[in-house]
Amino acid sequence: ILLLVYYLSGVAGQSATFQTYAVDWTEVPADPPTTRNLTAKCTCDLREDACDLGCCCDTMCPTGLTSWYTSEGVCLPQQADQQTLTYCMPSDYVYKVNLPASSDFYTIVKDRAEVKFFSELLCIVSDSNPNLGATYPDPPAGAVGDNVNLAQCPAATSPPSKPSIYQFRNYIYVQPPQATSMQPLTVPYPAFSSECNDQYTVGFLLPVPAGNKEYYAGCQRDLAALNLSSACSGSGLLTAQYYSGMHFQTGTGSALGQPFTLGTVQYLNSSTGELTTANSTAASYNASTGVCSNIVRYINMTVYYSLTDEASEDAPGYIDKIEVSFVLTDVLSSAGPLEQGVRVSWLPTATPQPIDVVTSGNPGYITGFPLLAGTLATSLASDGVTTKSAISRMVSGLPLPAPGPGGACSPAALQTVKYGVNTSSTCSVSLNATQLMDFCTTGQSTPQSYVQQVMSSLYGSVVASKLYLGEWGDSDYNNVNQWLQVQVSGYPFNPSIFSTSDQACSGVITGFDLQIVTGVAFSSNNLQQKVLYANLCFKTGVWDFPENVPSSSAQRFYLQFNVSFIRLPQQAVEVKKPAPPLVVPLPADIFYPFVASESAENAARASPFLLGLIALIAILVLQLLQTL
Repeated sequence: ILLLVYYLSGVAGQSATFQTYAVDWTEVPADPPTTRNLTAKCTCDLREDACDLGCCCDTMCPTGLTSWYTSEGVCLPQQADQQTLTYCMPSDYVYKVNLPASSDFYTIVKDRAEVKFFSELLCIVSDSNPNLGATYPDPPAGAVGDNVNLAQCPAATSPPSKPSIYQFRNYIYVQPPQATSMQPLTVPYPAFSSECNDQYTVGFLLPVPAGNKEYYAGCQRDLAALNLSSACSGSGLLTAQYYSGMHFQTGTGSALGQPFTLGTVQYLNSSTGELTTANSTAASYNASTGVCSNIVRYINMTVYYSLTDEASEDAPGYIDKIEVSFVLTDVLSSAGPLEQGVRVSWLPTATPQPIDVVTSGNPGYITGFPLLAGTLATSLASDGVTTKSAISRMVSGLPLPAPGPGGACSPAALQTVKYGVNTSSTCSVSLNATQLMDFCTTGQSTPQSYVQQVMSSLYGSVVASKLYLGEWGDSDYNNVNQWLQVQVSGYPFNPSIFSTSDQACSGVITGFDLQIVTGVAFSSNNLQQKVLYANLCFKTGVWDFPENVPSSSAQRFYLQFNVSFIRLPQQAVEVKKPAPPLVVPLPADIFYPFVASESAENAARASPFLLGLIALIAILVLQLLQTL
């Protein structure tokens, strides 16, 4: 690739000049030749009428200097010598012929044959092969042949046209609120980093995220880079109205789009982690407190579609409905980046699923996929007597407390436990000496208060023994027999004890260790992974306030949550097919009607005897034939 760089001068209307070689017009021929000698092999001889130092085949260089370069083996690279043939004849008759590719010049050089014993044993007496080897004719230069066709300019790029019918990967066109024209649908997505990119375009039949390893595609949004007064109010970028007020193009080319359908709207309390039904979707921004209220934390978009030709690789079709659900939350602009997640699912309109259920295997778990988890739920059957049980399954899998902004513990900061991936998470609680003493004495009976706060509603399910894990990667939440109850150790808790002299609180519940035993089943070339047992152990520790830190200063104390997967030692069992029967079973009526008096059962029982009798008769017949 030839890269031409032009430097323009700073004065308008003028162009920069370049260094050029001076032309000696006395050396310029009036009728320049049109052919070239292509037989030269000294490719390092690049300076005209001068020595290229280090080029050992340059005849303009001093012979002594060339000999030194040759003896030191530091000559510049040059073309390799062509192979020659040694003939069994006097040197006067041996020639080396080199025909150039252009055939305009040729060179004939005499080559003396080596007179050696072994070379004379294997030499060429005569050669009548007319083939001189493969050569490439010198192609003409200029606008001839295929030169012009191979150097065509690329076609001008035109803006994409709005499709009359959607095809696989086509942009989905929508009309945002207060917009006057259709534009591609975009969602926040982590493009090249964890930062949210609002230019990610949704394509027809392309889910977000790709695959089911993560339920949401998560990204972080820098609130300091936004004008929060507009982004957090009306139909701003962070509001639910920004998406719910859109109209989408069905694919028929109609200028009038269909409105989005608003699904469920929930509110996530950033202080307690509690998820409730939202009373309103209206967002607002308080400039005095710096709080954005009711802004989008999660977007769940379900697109219902119909295909016109399911056998086509382009998958042409239409969009019949787009339903969008939200999880809203409040965020303090100075608290750090806003965590957002988006999911785009595609469901056929003809056979819609009641809900987009994502599994972590079929049936066994896939390593690295979310660990299925849920809480036990019960309900009375229609008869009002029978109690039915099911699992209230968590959408993203088993949550694990994670550090929030600045490493602080927060109920809203969670990560998902992945099957087969040992995980450790630590967050901090900031307390001064007085606060530590109050926590340990006033809250003596609740040493787990900070763990309970971080675990939010999950804590109540754990201590009530209602937390369950999916035994298989596709465990059905309607079938409780496919789920395992998580056992709990270390509960109930003992009261905490505060030592005034040491400024230490012992007996603090500082987190938990979740031990999960796993195993495999089925064929060795198709192993299915499963959960066999789970035990959650609450950890007890000591929070000691350092003596060298002023009592009024805040000190960080840590909570730690660990998840470990332990593989059950197993021994494979060799499985073999059952051995074939020694006697081929015969139908009961094989001798009908000759055994009409016996029952079918007796006939079936007699068949081995009859077979043996027939075999004995056959052996006797063979022996008789051999004696004849």
